[in-house]
Amino acid sequence: MRSSGVLGLVLGGLAAVSGCSRTFQSSVTQPNPLSQPLETLRESEELVIVMGDMELNVPREGKNLPQEGSIADGSVMADQRYPLVNTARFTVVSRARLRFHVRLEHKWEEWTELSGWEAWLEDDQGHKYDPAEVDQRSDRHIVKMWDYEQRSAVRDRYQDIVYVNNDGYKRRQTLGSLSVFRGQGDLVFFHRDIFNPKVKSLTLHLGRQGTNFEFKWRFADEPRVALGGSRK
Repeated sequence: MRSSGVLGLVLGGLAAVSGCSRTFQSSVTQPNPLSQPLETLRESEELVIVMGDMELNVPREGKNLPQEGSIADGSVMADQRYPLVNTARFTVVSRARLRFHVRLEHKWEEWTELSGWEAWLEDDQGHKYDPAEVDQRSDRHIVKMWDYEQRSAVRDRYQDIVYVNNDGYKRRQTLGSLSVFRGQGDLVFFHRDIFNPKVKSLTLHLGRQGTNFEFKWRFADEPRVALGGSRK
């Protein structure tokens, strides 16, 4: 059983109903923040999970229209997925209190609110803890816009592009745009001796409607970083 918390999070059972669940993982190996008693800053490494969305595309850098007179590669415009960056790190407030700093990005604003996610913490001994507090610190709406151009091209006898005319002004295009939301907040876990120098790992679980994030910190004297974003 998980240790009881002050605030209970909802939507935990929706993943099972949907019948489709995706788990994205990121992990790191680092020294235990309590292994150096004289250290004043007891923070973990930041873990990152990068996701994409089929509806969120931006022009790929270096793949826009070539300069007038240059030889094109045949790919006048290419898009790439906009990276949705989700991060987590924690601060050891005391042996009884841990504060996790979480950032979520999504095309829907409600998905960036921590209170809408089921969250729990698990250590290497199998102890599970619910958050005692959820603190949404900030929300941000990010809008990006760009200008598309259509230029005419001169082709050789083999139909390869050899010259691109600077005549985009003749075919004005609708501006491209992208809108995403970024939410940042803290999850506070409180329990007697929840963290100490003997803890070998901590895993922060976040779940919502079949999407699961697992941020895992392993503690060892020699750090060996292994960032991820894998799915199982």
